[in-house]
Amino acid sequence: MKKLITLIIAFALVFSVMTPVLSAAGASGFKAVSGDGRVKLTWESDGSGEYDVLWRRASSDEWKTAITTKKTAVTVKGLRNGVEYAFCLRSSSGLSPVIKITPSATGSKTVSAVYESTSGFETAADAVKNMGAGYNIGNTFDSMGTWLPKNASVKSHETAWGNPQITEKLITTLADQGFGAIRLPVTWNFNSDENGNIRKEWLDRVEEVVGWILDSGMYCIINVHHDTGADGWIHASKSNFDKNKKRFENIWKQVAVRFKDYGEKLVFECMNETLNDANDWNATDAASREYIKKYQQVFIDAVRKSGGNNAERNLVVSTYAASSNPAIINAFTLPDDSAEDHLILEVHNYDPQGFTWKNASWTTPRTTWGTDQDKKDIDNFMSVLAKKAKALGVPAIVGEFGSEDKNNDAERAKHAAYFVKSATAQGIRCFYWDDGGNYILINRSTAKILRPDIMKALVEN
Repeated sequence: MKKLITLIIAFALVFSVMTPVLSAAGASGFKAVSGDGRVKLTWESDGSGEYDVLWRRASSDEWKTAITTKKTAVTVKGLRNGVEYAFCLRSSSGLSPVIKITPSATGSKTVSAVYESTSGFETAADAVKNMGAGYNIGNTFDSMGTWLPKNASVKSHETAWGNPQITEKLITTLADQGFGAIRLPVTWNFNSDENGNIRKEWLDRVEEVVGWILDSGMYCIINVHHDTGADGWIHASKSNFDKNKKRFENIWKQVAVRFKDYGEKLVFECMNETLNDANDWNATDAASREYIKKYQQVFIDAVRKSGGNNAERNLVVSTYAASSNPAIINAFTLPDDSAEDHLILEVHNYDPQGFTWKNASWTTPRTTWGTDQDKKDIDNFMSVLAKKAKALGVPAIVGEFGSEDKNNDAERAKHAAYFVKSATAQGIRCFYWDDGGNYILINRSTAKILRPDIMKALVEN
């Protein structure tokens, strides 16, 4: 942990005065946290050695040097609550962007400096807009072959749940059908050790398929998938976070480094449907939310620090359990990000479960969809998600949705068409869940389209 320097600024003292010309240089990761009569400043070393901490009242044009330090954290005391201050860092490599923040006795606020673009990547909002129709290649890289020996082949893990290996023909066929994005779920547990060191052959194979997707012109989202959930090793709790933080961080460090030079159409998703220790799918307690957010912060920091294009790669974070429960959506808060406008909010939705699921004993099963209430429920969900995304200043996606086959393709196509159309009206993009089984739309061995009406509904709406 970095040692904290405490500064008591007496405004009557004499300071050097300067007027900085702002740039994207200087120390990265510059953040400020307000407190009672104080502001805590932290940043990441740029290797320059020393930093001038500059300050002024926001209403003034006169910058003053508070201290010169080799540390990367200071707390500025002696400030007046309710007055807005500006802070900047100066080092031999340049000046950081300016942070404006107001001390308060009633609560803290974190502000991250906004750095100029170096990669030229499109914003998250533009990426989501440009994705078009989305598709999941599920139950493949995310399979959990718990029975397989440690030295099992990559192919054994990829096919553990009965699906064939992904082929380039499958990818190009999906692109030819009009899909603009593929979500490629990946489970890392069975191809990494207890410290998160990933097996090279596994990462090589994931990279191969990612390359096919990107070469086809589609977006690709990769994630940490069944490492979470009821049977995963990642849970939203303090004890789990304390135990597994380093392992989780190490996985994302390796993934980030492997893909750091890939272009803007590669997107990273933090993790799938993460539950607390009780495996409660509808938890609304603060602790469960807190540790989802802590894991997300580890993810963002690991990716951003890896360099290359990852400094501004678009990243996906989700609600607790990726739930579409309005209470869970509305309680969600974003982690911090050193990049501006490069986060995407994700939830999943399989409502109404009596229609979309084959086995939903807790509700009334049915094979038809399309009542006024059915449509209203979808519109209401999309409205809640869009409103929350707007309040957070991020775009939104539905990372999973779909319906299982009950010999009712026409009804499933109606549901898919309305779902995607309602989402599109709110600027939301949707990714159909294809598990190769009950949700299957395409034969993965031959790339033959099995459910053309449903596929058409997804793409054309």
